[in-house]
Amino acid sequence: MHVCFKTPMGRRWREALATLKKAFPEVRFSECLPGDARSLENADVLVAGELSREEIQAAPHLKMVFVPYAGVDALPHSEIQRRGIRVCNVHVNAPFVAERAIALALAFYGKIIPYHQDLKRFQWHGYWAGLGTKDTWTSIRGRSCAVIGTGEIGKCIARHLTFFECPVVGFKKHPVKNPLKNFDAVMFDLWEAVKESELIFVCLPLTPETRGIFNESILKQMAGKFIVNVGRGELLEEKAFFESLKDGILKGAAIDAWYAYPGPGNARVPPSRYPFHELENVLLSPHVAGFTPEAAARNIEATIENIRAFLETGLPKWEVDLRAMY
Repeated sequence: MHVCFKTPMGRRWREALATLKKAFPEVRFSECLPGDARSLENADVLVAGELSREEIQAAPHLKMVFVPYAGVDALPHSEIQRRGIRVCNVHVNAPFVAERAIALALAFYGKIIPYHQDLKRFQWHGYWAGLGTKDTWTSIRGRSCAVIGTGEIGKCIARHLTFFECPVVGFKKHPVKNPLKNFDAVMFDLWEAVKESELIFVCLPLTPETRGIFNESILKQMAGKFIVNVGRGELLEEKAFFESLKDGILKGAAIDAWYAYPGPGNARVPPSRYPFHELENVLLSPHVAGFTPEAAARNIEATIENIRAFLETGLPKWEVDLRAMY
């Protein structure tokens, strides 16, 4: 058995890898460096978050891929399914993503950033400016919320919202047998979940079913609503999303998941073809909701735990349903 790590190997990864080597001396563990075709050629198991179709084809013995976080949309699913390769992931960063989602909503409604910038210029607001409630922030307390995606992240968001006494409706693509805790109701029709809600938290996985689920038709009907996207950019049709914000249909948006990303050595890339950054009703975040030192450590620990279970029993703790892509 050859387990190849095709992921940036920092101190925590190396320490975790050392424990696996000690526990499984009969297993070969290696690091796959850029351009190292031989490691792929001999790998039975890959630890990687992103893989190309060509890389999968270069690994003829590959049986399993361990993704060290939740999203698996950066894998060539058709090639993986054709080969019968199994895929595992972990969901332990969900509390951190949920925390960021709530923080983004609070920052927008609380006018945290504009008030901060204004007071740096000695410009006051509210009571101290003699304007009272005509010039102050608003609370999310008691506002109606829809959580679009009731997986681990969605469940954490719903739990947080109960502290603000918000009624919470969940949206799920497929029915569930048992009621979900902290949700007042769960809908299986997107518009039914959205129409009575003001705050819309988007945390679906990106699949063929969910790509563009917020299309022009539904976005045009969302007058006065505020969207927090901590899922994937492509869940919302890019042009329609931008125009619904620019035209004032949506109250606003806090966006952590985008449409374009920088490559290695190039950190100055616009996150969209459209100038979301020019809109006053948009709060931007660079897709870091699930990326904190604590979350990164948990992802590594859970991935190692998953690999350990697989090596011991052939059964990992967490495995992806490739038909559903999550």
